[in-house]
Amino acid sequence: MDARAFVVDLWERPATVLDRHGAAVAELAAMRGCPQPPNHHSEGDVWEHTRLALEILGDLPAAVHRFAGARLADAGLSDLAFPGRTLTQALGVLLHDVGKPVTVAGDDGAWTYYGHDRVGARMAADLIARLDLVAAAASAGLVVDPDAVAWLVAEHLFWLNTDVGRVTDRAVARRFVRDDGRDEALRVLAWCDTLGSRGIDGLPHVDLLVAAEGRLRATRARAAAAVDRPPPLLDGREVMQSLDIGPGPRVGAVLAWLRSRHTDAQAARRDLDARREQLRDGPLEGVNPGR
Repeated sequence: MDARAFVVDLWERPATVLDRHGAAVAELAAMRGCPQPPNHHSEGDVWEHTRLALEILGDLPAAVHRFAGARLADAGLSDLAFPGRTLTQALGVLLHDVGKPVTVAGDDGAWTYYGHDRVGARMAADLIARLDLVAAAASAGLVVDPDAVAWLVAEHLFWLNTDVGRVTDRAVARRFVRDDGRDEALRVLAWCDTLGSRGIDGLPHVDLLVAAEGRLRATRARAAAAVDRPPPLLDGREVMQSLDIGPGPRVGAVLAWLRSRHTDAQAARRDLDARREQLRDGPLEGVNPGR
């Protein structure tokens, strides 16, 4: 197989790459005929789902507007935007379900693919190394990050396996508040996967991703606010140690009192030590700040 032609086609004409090159790559060829439950994938087998996801990638904003525009507007997310396409991102879309053919089990529409995300991540890394796609991409002036591709495949089920309303900000931020570009690539993959999955009615089910985008926006806003917030002068451990008290509302009250009167940590510590008994036992509003 011509690896350079493969990556160039994936970059320039993503919807054509399976038809042009899929038969020459064993992992891709195995997608053809790998069944999927029709209630979630009426579009067909893994090959057809992947081809459709790549077609979506070719003009993602238009596809999102077509299939989810009204719901996004209702959710106050009509300004949703996506980053420019990258080859790493395109490989993530191409290989996101590469683990399904080797993990498929069941029959008669009740198929499962347990672990296909993790298995697929290893397969993606092996495929990129075997075909030397990093060098092939470089020869065409393109860039591939093999670790990022494997990460995208490993994480592509996050929202499907998550309660959007209950997942922690930390779990969301670990995937979607990053400075390496993987967060936006994972967003793109999630939309391509979702819009390339058709229900019995022939339409994608977009409600989960609309809710996920709302949650992501809220998480990112909280993360930005935390960055802008000045660091605490002291922490609860220091207050408890200085005043010789245990955890409780008094600790928080003392911290609030100190923060309302000081911007310098050393001055706050001096005040804490100088007024130990008053801060431990007395009414805080009656304690005069140090000078």
